[in-house]
Order: sequence, then C-alpha cells, then structure tokens
Amino acid sequence: MKNTLITLLYTSLSLLLLAYLFKLLNWAGVSDFSMGIFWLHIAAYIAYSSFVQPKDNRIIYPLVVLVFTILINTFKIGSEFEYMQYVVFFTMFFYVSFHLLTKNYLANDIRFLKPINYIAVFILGLSGLFKILHLFGAETLLIVGVSLTSFTLFLKGIIKGIDR
Repeated sequence: MKNTLITLLYTSLSLLLLAYLFKLLNWAGVSDFSMGIFWLHIAAYIAYSSFVQPKDNRIIYPLVVLVFTILINTFKIGSEFEYMQYVVFFTMFFYVSFHLLTKNYLANDIRFLKPINYIAVFILGLSGLFKILHLFGAETLLIVGVSLTSFTLFLKGIIKGIDR
C-alpha cells in the first residue's frame, strides 16, 4: 500500500505540473482538471502520512506548502497582485525540486535518475527565468522543461513504487 501511495504522489505531482504548463499556455478547461489533480495529490499525501514513521519529519514541508496553497486559493489572497504568477511559479519550482532532489525522500534514491533529476530541475528553472524575462524561445523552453521534469517525476514515482 505504501508503494502504491508513493507512486500516486509522484504521478499526481507530474500531472499537476503538466496542468500548470497547460494553464500557462492558456488552454481552455484546464482549471477543473488541475483542481482535481491537486486534490488527488493532497489526498495521497494525507493517506501516505498515516504510514510515515515519526522519524521522517521532512513530510511536514510539502504538507505546509499544500495547506498554504489551499488557503491562498480559498481566500483569493494576492489575486490582485501583479507578480502573483511569479510566486506561483517559484512555489511550484521549489516544491517539485524538493521532491526530485531531496536525498532518500519517501524511499531510497535511484542512482541513474540523479543526474536526470538535476538536469530537469535546471531546465525548469531556466525556462521560468526565460519566461519572466520574456526572452525569445521561452515558451518552447518552458514546454521542454516542464515536460522533462514531469517525465522524471513520473519515472521516479513508478520506480520508487516498485518493490525491489
């Protein structure tokens, strides 16, 4: 059960990242999909937290980010703030980076995925920087960065969820 929840956590985060990309590209109907995936991710974290041993306190960081995200969305905090899109991007960037780069988070690390994770996070950060600065090729780099990061999250979830 624990391995299934780990796979669900990473898979839902992967889909959440793709939904964020589609929202940035102004695709119609993505809001409902992203909210459904967001709640699935929260449910997976709540279910997984019942299996975590008390010695792994790192689970508190993602849960705090998720609670703050729910509060911001519920009370529409900062919706009139013109730089809120950057806050959302960097929150998503650090949240995804935490899941990909934290050593032995949720399970043991897989050696061959480590360089791929660093490359994916680097390209995602670079694509965000290109988007913020409105540089040429920002949308293409954003598609590549989010797709690669989403793929590595999915792959990490599948591999971590398999009993070895």
